[in-house]
Amino acid sequence: MKKIIRSVLFLAFLFVFSFSAWQLWKICSGYKEGKDSYNTLEQYVSFVEPEDISVNVILPTMYPANESAAATEPPDISAWPLVDFAQLSEINPDIVGWIYIEGTNISYPVVRGTDNDYYLKHLFDGSYNSSGCIFLDYRCSPDFSDRHSIIYGHHMNNKTMFGGLMDYKEQSFFDEHSVALLVTPTAYFKIQFFSGYVSDNWSNAWDLDIDDTNHTAWLKEILEKSCFNTSYVPTLDDNIITLSTCTYEFTNAKFLLHGYISETIKKASPGT
Repeated sequence: MKKIIRSVLFLAFLFVFSFSAWQLWKICSGYKEGKDSYNTLEQYVSFVEPEDISVNVILPTMYPANESAAATEPPDISAWPLVDFAQLSEINPDIVGWIYIEGTNISYPVVRGTDNDYYLKHLFDGSYNSSGCIFLDYRCSPDFSDRHSIIYGHHMNNKTMFGGLMDYKEQSFFDEHSVALLVTPTAYFKIQFFSGYVSDNWSNAWDLDIDDTNHTAWLKEILEKSCFNTSYVPTLDDNIITLSTCTYEFTNAKFLLHGYISETIKKASPGT
């Protein structure tokens, strides 16, 4: 009888071990597939010095207009991504931009679908994968002209996608990486971050339709929540870009990184 029990326990252990190993392999395989898929897109992106960008209109930065921010200039950008949107749109016509944060792993295409579900589990090329895609809320304008635009991405444990946003919980990291670059088929945008914090699903941080009175209170609220300090105080004139991802402090926790478009450079010719 004891021999039978030992055999049953051994088989049960073997099953659990095999199943766990298969699950681990499946996760690692999915991570690699996602990472390799986005690595193949790097051929469509190159980097140039800021003075080499072909433009016809440069809108001055709004940053110095805010007196509270005048003493703290955003860090210089050593290079801008040049993106071949014509080629990328042949792979996926949903592409609306490319987001890049210098000194991090964040350099990805941004898509906009017909809902906020599809790209949670589909890569840029349309294949099913838990890494998903970096995507703009489908309710937002694809040219990022709205008062508030939200970009979503998964928090992957290998720090791909928006996993790197967790580093913004530290003041020292924010100080060195306070700017993101967003390129669209028609413009280059510099995004200056001013707030980052952990939130729950019930936060109003994802609100898109707010009148002037409530928007002022909303800006004040998200600034006060920040886990890093900055001298900038956003205004009603600022176009806010929010990066949103999961975090694991509690069930359904999210990490939100808010920035404003501090500089807009119109392209001389669309497409790169």
